[in-house]
Amino acid sequence: MVTYFLLFCFSFLEVRYPLSDGLKRGFYIVTYLIIVLQIGLRWETGTDWVPYLTHFENIDTFASTSPLVTGMEYGYSVLCWLVKIFSNDYSVLLIVHSLIYYWIVFKGIQLFSPYFFICVLLFYAFTMGVMGSHRQLIAISIILYSCKFIIHKNPYKFFFCIILATLFHTTAIICIPLYFLDRRFNTYGLIVVIMMAVVLGKTAIPITAFNLLGRIGGIGDKVLVYLEGGLDAAKDYSVSTVGLVKRILFVLIFLYARERLSTKLIHYNLILNAYIVGILLYFLFSSSLTILVSRGSLYFNMFEPILLSSLLLLFEFEKDRVVILMFFFLLSVLYFFQSIAQYADLFLPYKGLFINSDYIRELK
Repeated sequence: MVTYFLLFCFSFLEVRYPLSDGLKRGFYIVTYLIIVLQIGLRWETGTDWVPYLTHFENIDTFASTSPLVTGMEYGYSVLCWLVKIFSNDYSVLLIVHSLIYYWIVFKGIQLFSPYFFICVLLFYAFTMGVMGSHRQLIAISIILYSCKFIIHKNPYKFFFCIILATLFHTTAIICIPLYFLDRRFNTYGLIVVIMMAVVLGKTAIPITAFNLLGRIGGIGDKVLVYLEGGLDAAKDYSVSTVGLVKRILFVLIFLYARERLSTKLIHYNLILNAYIVGILLYFLFSSSLTILVSRGSLYFNMFEPILLSSLLLLFEFEKDRVVILMFFFLLSVLYFFQSIAQYADLFLPYKGLFINSDYIRELK
């Protein structure tokens, strides 16, 4: 709650008053350090605690970083090995990971959001439930920053970022199409495609196509594993009415705002199109292949906080922006509880090295 209150205060000041560069920088540093320490000093809080702790403990030589040994990508294992050169303390790794992840994320948000602290507030709440996904979080941050090179028409640096991201989580390869999304698509065409995705998602066509594509690409065995896991999970998971309405409503708002915002933000079309790709993945596979929704769509859903914070540019008067800020704050609270809902017992209460350290949590 302290972090939420702090982010809200900084967001209010950002919206209400013209802050000097020095003051913004000070707020930036305070926000960065508090979030890094909160995430880095946690203990037995978040998903995948046991497998990542075990992985860290088993890393002792460079040879032990091989994916054939660890079952995890080289990038993350090498990071663990580098940390273990200096310390065997898992908390040191968590702090180093948080320092890297949030540094890249903050740089990306600075590049694309006109209201930094509001975007951080929404992003913080939006991603809280996946704080234990160490490898993919690094990959997501790299993908976010790599969008800079799409805007600057630099394919070499962009695809280098894709390769770097896949060294932390192979699913990052799904972001290759991002490079071709920096353009304005027809509004009605986009709406039709989204409606088609909603309808097709209720059929067996998406899962059949995914299976076929996997076999053509020579990764049939891994596809089968995903299919089995996805079909089992889909029995308890489907597109909810609230989720459907929320996503369609947001897309319509973002499309409506495109005319004005694309003239103020050169990256708006790219961010919007990337977000729509995530929406399409959600509608196509949430009833059949939930692992693709939960893993793959994360790379595209992260653009939602950027789009939401950009909407404030539509409001000329400060009082109107404050009202919208209040709505965003309430939305962030909703995001937080929605994010941790599946494994709330792994997040509440927060357990860290210095807070609730005696709390006994059943680990998963």
